[in-house]
Formats: sequence, C-alpha cells, structure tokens
Amino acid sequence: MATFQIKQGRDIKLKGAAPKEIVALSLPRQVAVVPADFKGLKAGLCVKVNDAVKTGTPLFEDKHCPGIKVVSPVSGRVAAINRGEKRFLEDIVVESDGRNEAVTFRKFPASEISGLSKEDVEKSLLQSGLWPVLRQRPFSKVAHPREPPKSIFVHAMNTEPLAPDVDFILQGKEEQFQAGLNALRRLTKGKVYLCVRHGAQSKALTQARGVETHYFAGPHPAGNVSTHIHYLDPIRKGDHVWYVEAQDVARIGSLFLEGVYPPERVVAVTGEGAGRRFYAKTIVGAPVSLLLKGSGLAGMRCVSGSVLAGREVGKNGYLSFYDSQLTAIPEGGKRVLLGWLSPGFDKYTFSRTFVSSFLPEKKEVSLTTDKQGSDRAIVLNHIYDSLVPLDIMVYFLLKAVIGGDIEEAEKLGILECDEEDFALCSFACPSKTDVGGIIREGLELIEREG
Repeated sequence: MATFQIKQGRDIKLKGAAPKEIVALSLPRQVAVVPADFKGLKAGLCVKVNDAVKTGTPLFEDKHCPGIKVVSPVSGRVAAINRGEKRFLEDIVVESDGRNEAVTFRKFPASEISGLSKEDVEKSLLQSGLWPVLRQRPFSKVAHPREPPKSIFVHAMNTEPLAPDVDFILQGKEEQFQAGLNALRRLTKGKVYLCVRHGAQSKALTQARGVETHYFAGPHPAGNVSTHIHYLDPIRKGDHVWYVEAQDVARIGSLFLEGVYPPERVVAVTGEGAGRRFYAKTIVGAPVSLLLKGSGLAGMRCVSGSVLAGREVGKNGYLSFYDSQLTAIPEGGKRVLLGWLSPGFDKYTFSRTFVSSFLPEKKEVSLTTDKQGSDRAIVLNHIYDSLVPLDIMVYFLLKAVIGGDIEEAEKLGILECDEEDFALCSFACPSKTDVGGIIREGLELIEREG
C-alpha cells in the first residue's frame, strides 16, 4: 500500500457539481446501445427491428471474437436500428415493456467465487454480456480473452471536472464489490490493483481484500488510469494491462451472486445547464432527456462524461456505456466587441495572459464551449509537460505522431497513453491544438500497422 502525490496537472473547478443525494429514476421508456462506445469491436447484429428481447439478450457480438456480446439492458422490443453513412451502425434502440424479464445465468455463493477457475469466470462474463466492461491498454479497447493481462487495474477515483464521487457511490455495495474483486483475481496471474482517492471512506474501498490498494492525491489527471498504470505497473511493448471501473466491479459481483445481467448505473447529473443536479440511479444507455428532465436546454451542450474527455450526445442522445457522468454546459459563440483589448478580469486562464491570473482564484468558475481563439501553429512551450504527470515529452511525441514516425512515438511512450491524458493540454494549448485527438490518431495508426 502506498500513497502517490501527483504534482503536475490542474483542477478546473466548474460550477454545477451534483450534491450527494441518490435519486432512483423510473425505468426509461427507451434505451440505446451505441456500438461506437466499444473500441476494438466490429458489430455483427443478433436482432432485427421488432424482435422481443429480455434483459441480457444479445443485441450484437464482435465479428472478430464472436464470444464477446453486448446485450440489452431492458426487456421489451427492438424499436429501431439506426445506420449512418456506408451503413455504419449508429445505435440500437430498445423500447422497454416495464417488466424487467431477464435471461438467467449460473449464480454462485459468495464463498465460492474466489475459488472459481479462470475459464468459469470468463464463461460467465462472456455469456452474460458483461465482458465489455473490461478494457485493455494499450489502445483502450475492449479486452480480448486470448490476450491475458499482466495485471488488472480497478479505477476507483475520478479527478475530472464535476466528476462523480466513486467513494460515495459504492457505499452499501461492499458485498457486490468484494465479489467482483474476487472474480477479477481469477483472470490474471498478476496483481489486481485498486486505485483509490486519498482520504476515501467507503468500506468497499478501504476494506477490500485480496487486492493491492494504492492511494493517489493531487490535481487532475491524478485520477486517470494511465497515471495509475505508469506509477504501479508500466506498460512495455507486448504487454497487456486490463482496467475496469469500480461501479462495473460491483456489477460483476452482482452477476455472480444473483445470476442476471445487472444494468444499473449511478450517474452524476452536473453542469450549469442542468436544472436539477443530483446522482441518478438509472441503467446503462439511459436517455439524456430523462436525466435532464425539466432542464431548459436551449443554448446548452449535453456531454456524456466530463467536459474534458466526454462526448457530445445532444439533448435527444443517450448516455455512453462507460460513462457515469452527464454534463450540461452553455454553448459559446458569442462575440465580444474589441474583446482582445479587455484586461480579462473575468477570464479563466492557465497562463499569465489575463489580469484574472493575478487575482485570488475563484472557488468555482463558469465556462462555455468557446475555444477563445483561432487555430494556429504549434509552438514549443512548457505548458504540456506541466499538465501531464507521465514521464513523457509531450511536444516531441506530437511531432512524431504528426510525422507518422511510429517507432519514435513508441520510444516516447505513446503506448502508455490515451487521449484523455492530454485533455488538459488541449484545453490550455495556446495554439488551440486538439492534442488528445492527435494522440488518438497515433494510437490508431500503430494499431493498424501492427
């Protein structure tokens, strides 16, 4: 057990945090599964429009590894299968019948889970459709059963703006969480690392057994998976490391204890645009309209996830499979007359560009989606390295990726990274460069080239 104090990074204290109260929402009339959420999977449909489904019925499976399935989170019927250009599968919409009928799977007494074989645990996760909660580095894609990990990381903290408090969410789920940890231990010959925020109080986290618990403190991105892997079990070429969200560990435990696919998820509804901010107890794939019911969304952007690493879904969209946060923030686009002459008393900045940087830091800030400037050439600066706690020279890594130099990018540590690790760089970049997007392009190039 160790505590790591991260110094590089920055916390963005946005307005609109959710108070710690969990509200159970009614079952959504419709939910959706978005294949694009599952990196590395090539979807092969298992259903047609108007097919009857139960909770746990496969909706599609991976064409490359047919055992990996994604299942319906509700019982009802398939209402729509939406496709985009070149018949790209955009989403599968399921209309709930409200009965919650579920496919049943084998269940186990809590005392037997830690003694299961690796094959039994794999079989249960694959058959139930819960396998996709496991992801692997490098490339942050759904874990492959035939690429065993040298270790597994349980991501039990989040330092992104307005992020949900995992410590709070897990209170009362000690039995399911421990059962999930016991199952994960059977999937690797290496260690299972539980990465927790310094000062966590939940018994599920502080009294977890059979895993190696480590505490992290400091500004964002102290809570990122890459930070934890970098300090505890760095990735080298040829290595595979799996990781899973803490809420999903509790879902794994629930599957083994109860024998049905558990679709529940606690979601923090946050941001200035949310008329009501709270922790919503709902299910995966819930519609944004249900979570933001009663909010005036005109002029607001709805993001599944955080403002740094989330994805815009729109007011008619659905929560992404891996997200436990929904953020609504004001759209930008308003031009200020002679704004470049303003001293910037109310501007938020990471540098000394505006007068506001010399004033006492505000407790909370209000930000829009504006980039606050136009795109321009990348200039060598110290900002990137001050925001990334990994042992990586960000500027030179970007040059290698842009130049298509795969070998140099690998030497500079790209395989340890994900685009979310550079979200702060994109936010603070004086050149308005999408640093995270460039890193993602580099990872995809390396994966294609093998």
